[in-house]
Amino acid sequence: MPVNLRVIDNKKYMWDGKEYENEGDALNVAAAYKKDNFDVQLIQEEGKYLIYTRRVAATTPSTN
Repeated sequence: MPVNLRVIDNKKYMWDGKEYENEGDALNVAAAYKKDNFDVQLIQEEGKYLIYTRRVAATTPSTN
């Protein structure tokens, strides 16, 4: 089973919990994550494709 958390370029990425059989399916899902402003890493491991994502928390203006 893949690890849930990976550090890539000193940034934490979380596995989306699915193993993709082919690269095309993984790329389609990765594109949807990118559209929702996620940073995406596609990893090939043991013949499967894994997607790791991260999103920087948006800052909200202070209401002081």
